[in-house]
Amino acid sequence: MIKMVWLHFNEMLADEVTELLDDAGVECYSAWRDVLWKDNAGDNTRWDDAVFPGKNWAVQFLCEPKMVDDIRHRLEALMEDPFVGRSGIAMYVSEAERVL
Repeated sequence: MIKMVWLHFNEMLADEVTELLDDAGVECYSAWRDVLWKDNAGDNTRWDDAVFPGKNWAVQFLCEPKMVDDIRHRLEALMEDPFVGRSGIAMYVSEAERVL
C-alpha cells in the first residue's frame, strides 16, 4: 500500500531537505512554508516572534514503502550534522488510499 509521509523541519533546512527528496526520486510533494510549531514538551517552539523566533516547513508526499526507509536513512545522515540535529526534522508515515 502507498505511504503518506509528512516532514516537519526548521525553515533553515528547506534547501537541504527538498534537495534530498529530489535526489531520492520523490516524484512530487506539497510544501507548506511559514508553519508555526508549538512545543510544550521541549524548547523547539517556533512562533515567529521575538520570544520564539523562526518558522517551520511541512512537506507531504506519497511513495512506495521501500522509499520510506531510503528517505529516513538519508534524513538520519543529514541529522548527523550538529546544526541540523539541533534544528530538528520530524518524519511521520501512514498508509494512504486514494478514494477519489
